[in-house]
Amino acid sequence: MLPVGLVVDDDPQVRAFLAETLRRGGMQIFVAESASEALTLAQTIEPSFVVTDVEMPGMNGLELCRQLRRSAATEKLIIVLVSGATTQGDAATAAGCDAVLAKPCSPALLVATIRQLLVKPS
Repeated sequence: MLPVGLVVDDDPQVRAFLAETLRRGGMQIFVAESASEALTLAQTIEPSFVVTDVEMPGMNGLELCRQLRRSAATEKLIIVLVSGATTQGDAATAAGCDAVLAKPCSPALLVATIRQLLVKPS
């Protein structure tokens, strides 16, 4: 069975790039263009992981992470933050993110990071 993931980014080009990269990496991917859409979708599809941008209109990626960690249905899923800022590490860790990747990220690094986190004991 393919790992199920959710890609969240308000930029359609970045969202498409991340989703296609992960699909080529052998994963089933759903997409959301906002954090609020992602919260609703995550309850429905029950993903194993979420890859999210930090800066988005409305709720940002850090708040999305906090919200996902507060719900029993999503508290244990893997959350990877993709950020253009190099200073997000501490804030991401505090919000409950499992990894932070610099944007733009290499396709190989993205897939390898997700795969590594999926096999990591919880």
